[in-house]
Amino acid sequence: MRILKLTFFYLMIMILAIALSLAGVRLSVALGFFALIVIAVIYRHIHILYRTNNMQQVDRLVKKEKKQPFFAYLYANAYGTEEEQLQILDDLIGKYKQPAIKYNYVFIKALLEQNLLVAKDAAGKIQKEPLSSYAFCYIAALEGRTADMHSDKLTHPWMQPAIEAIYAHTVKDEKAFNRFMKESIDVARGVQKYLLIHTFEKMKLEMEKS
Repeated sequence: MRILKLTFFYLMIMILAIALSLAGVRLSVALGFFALIVIAVIYRHIHILYRTNNMQQVDRLVKKEKKQPFFAYLYANAYGTEEEQLQILDDLIGKYKQPAIKYNYVFIKALLEQNLLVAKDAAGKIQKEPLSSYAFCYIAALEGRTADMHSDKLTHPWMQPAIEAIYAHTVKDEKAFNRFMKESIDVARGVQKYLLIHTFEKMKLEMEKS
């Protein structure tokens, strides 16, 4: 369906370009104009994925693309049950062959299932930075090994405060959790910010109930 939509979109651009050419506009000018439209559309999509702070835009994109594997997980994390998240993660683990992606999803699934042995095994198989170091620091936070919670390889600014928030959640320090949660979310962008918001929201509810 997505391929059909894209094919139709580009076909319409070509038809409009030819129509403008027949109306007296130079074909090169018409094609250049519509090339700018295509670039603008692609840029907007990339901006929403990686740069925006507008979570309403991200949410609309996630809902629109929820049948696509990556967005299906984001949607399940935001709106689904734990069982639905686990099912989506199983699908993603079966779909992806690249070790970094595959074992990152295995790691996330193991965390949901509170299976640290599997999580540790998956972390060792990710073998791509900064995902690998993030996974090991995450496990250290869960185990209370504060000396191992930090790494220079956590190159994304949201990562270290996210690890600190995980540790604060583990030791039930609500004040520290809220501080590091906010710090991590504030510096994140796009779908990563969206994922952090919904993940931390669940953790906050857990902390309030305990």
